[in-house]
Amino acid sequence: MTDSGLTVAFQPIADLAASRVYAYEALVRGRNGESAAEIYESLEPEARAKFDQRCAAGAIRWAMAAGLASSGARLMIPTQARSIGAPADYLDPILRVARQTGLIPERLIFGLEGYQQLAGRDLAEIIDVHRKAGPLTAFVGIGADQAGLALCGRYLPDLVKLESDLVSAIASSWSRRLVLEDLIPRIRQLGLKVIAMGVDNEPVLQKLRGFGLTLVQGEEIASPAVRTLPVPTLRRAAA
Repeated sequence: MTDSGLTVAFQPIADLAASRVYAYEALVRGRNGESAAEIYESLEPEARAKFDQRCAAGAIRWAMAAGLASSGARLMIPTQARSIGAPADYLDPILRVARQTGLIPERLIFGLEGYQQLAGRDLAEIIDVHRKAGPLTAFVGIGADQAGLALCGRYLPDLVKLESDLVSAIASSWSRRLVLEDLIPRIRQLGLKVIAMGVDNEPVLQKLRGFGLTLVQGEEIASPAVRTLPVPTLRRAAA
């Protein structure tokens, strides 16, 4: 997507158990390298939802142009939860683009950033609309304080994405490893998949293997690539 200076890069989320790419996350950047979240915050409130929808549509078009259809992977689209408003109305134009490009809704994941700021009824409606339409929902950003875990148990998204700061420190921080030892079983008991981002070196990756985490993302797996879908070299996780 090169629209008004915006560019989209894709970074894989690897499934170590299956030695494949589970999903590609679309990372929108501005002309000067700003993240989509930074651009979002700079906009007037009334323009934010349209910006998020435009980013999602552009991500779908570029991912399909880069070969997502034949990759077998899903597409994760970061979404500011505050943008969604009426979930069905927000989702409809995005799914229209997906249909036009041949991407089935079931291969989409919406990564909700800032989900903790929403009222419970709004969060429940978003998940319900997604579930009925086909896309998966991920809650993004559970960290060392475990804030947001209660919402996971109450509203049951499909996936939970751990904060990069928590994951990247586990090779050197005993306290962070203890957090994960407590956190991961609690998330799994809810029946949710866990994605660990911030996997930037081999020691962190090996620690995650020890925890049995198999959905991982970070520089150790592959760097983001503009307009292309990078294919990492994966080793199957030990049984």
